[in-house]
Amino acid sequence: MEVIFMKKLILFAVCLVLVSNVVFAGDEEALRFVTSFKIRSLDPVTQGFWLAEYGAAELLMQYRSDGRYYPWLLKSLDRSDDLTWILTLREGLRFQNGKAVDAAAVLAVIERQMEHSASAQSRIPEGTTFEISGPLEITLKTPEPYPGLVAALAHESTFLIYDAEAVDAVGENYDKLAGAGIYTGPYSVVSLDDQELILERYEGYWAGRPALPGVSVQFVPDAQARILAVQNGEADICNYPPIQAKPVIDATEGIHLLYGWPSAGGFRAILKTNKAPFDDIEVRKALIRSIDYAEIAHDVLYDVVLQATGFYPEWTPFAVQNQHTDLEAAKRILDEAGWLVGNEGIREKDGTRLHIVLLIYPQQPDLVPISEAMQAQLRKAGFEVEIKSVDSILDALANNTEPWDLGLTSSGPMAFGGAVDVRLMNYHYTGGVRNWGHYSNPELDALIKELCVTFDEAARSTLLQQIQEVLIEKDPQQFFVEFHTDRVVVNDKYKQYHPGMGLYFVHYLTRPGEYDTPTFEVK
Repeated sequence: MEVIFMKKLILFAVCLVLVSNVVFAGDEEALRFVTSFKIRSLDPVTQGFWLAEYGAAELLMQYRSDGRYYPWLLKSLDRSDDLTWILTLREGLRFQNGKAVDAAAVLAVIERQMEHSASAQSRIPEGTTFEISGPLEITLKTPEPYPGLVAALAHESTFLIYDAEAVDAVGENYDKLAGAGIYTGPYSVVSLDDQELILERYEGYWAGRPALPGVSVQFVPDAQARILAVQNGEADICNYPPIQAKPVIDATEGIHLLYGWPSAGGFRAILKTNKAPFDDIEVRKALIRSIDYAEIAHDVLYDVVLQATGFYPEWTPFAVQNQHTDLEAAKRILDEAGWLVGNEGIREKDGTRLHIVLLIYPQQPDLVPISEAMQAQLRKAGFEVEIKSVDSILDALANNTEPWDLGLTSSGPMAFGGAVDVRLMNYHYTGGVRNWGHYSNPELDALIKELCVTFDEAARSTLLQQIQEVLIEKDPQQFFVEFHTDRVVVNDKYKQYHPGMGLYFVHYLTRPGEYDTPTFEVK
């Protein structure tokens, strides 16, 4: 794997030239990113979340690495009863175009998002009302108790704050939003084309003067090409590097793989429970005990990720560490369930081999070594694992375009913004939109429903612990083989770079050398 990666880097060294169009006055240098994901439009509804990640746009609330929520553009978020919330904005906020960010401006964004954004519609309960109750205050009422509101306000695709009037004025000609200053962040959009996004410093930023003159984001789909761009001095930071590149990066002067920041993501294993062999709960229990999670995290993925010890990463305040490797226990469970060792060490029952099809997809290259490790580990317990790579993992799992028993997908136990309720409803509740394994457990359904209307943190923690007991011990159907950490490749100048929680790559203090991560406390 490492030899192949090095040969690709040499090939790209011959042919790769990246040319950024960004030019700023003075001696200051802009921060240059290369990323795999193309920003296709300046439409704030469908593509605006990228602007939050690169320092142009902001949200009402912020989710941080301590697992808690804090006001961002809000000064405060107060709940007066189980249905009523008071949103109070900071004083003196303005869009980059100079317009005031007051209750009327934010309500215009909320109404526009609720009309046009499927994401906002899915995260805000139908029947929720919004009313201006002061110059900087909005009163929100939900039709039933909804503790998930805080996480929804911290989600980049719910209510990204922008100048709704300016967006309406351009119709569908979103290119005209370049230079329109529709956001509130430290950097404003200068231009966007097929190759690059260019941002410049917004001098009037509310939290303080941004440290950089600007930011450029070039779209380079090939991972090797992105890493080489940093090595050749054509970029400062490469986003989304594959973990398999770590040995090559470590051996290359002038570039560094930085990692370790908490992430809400992870590789989720989904079992198809409506067909053999995973319609047998004992086979599911044996499988989850047969995987060596320590080997995957430490040996296969070079300690770049966090070891999975339960359904939630250990840094979350409600995590239960009940996911353990126990090969002997797995063998015993299979023996007692009638799955006996047969030819070539593969178990059989009633003449049927314990054969499973494991699906992965090429967009996540780290799944190749992960799936191969799982294949070898599961064989020790008597499973025969066939690995298949499919172009669209979601299509395969949802529509059965390929036969499958076990699928691996990058989808963490928490949504962007930290919400656990929505993920549990979508993936585990009977009939959930992403319950592709057709799993159903009445006890779990009842726990999830109660969680979705429970505000008290202690009570929520108790419910989440009970949910984890069902998901991992009593009736497993989905689990995680590792938990992601955010990672980037940087040059020497940005050796001390650290992004914010949840893919916030740029904030107003980001610069070469040492700097603090802003917390946006009320001043």
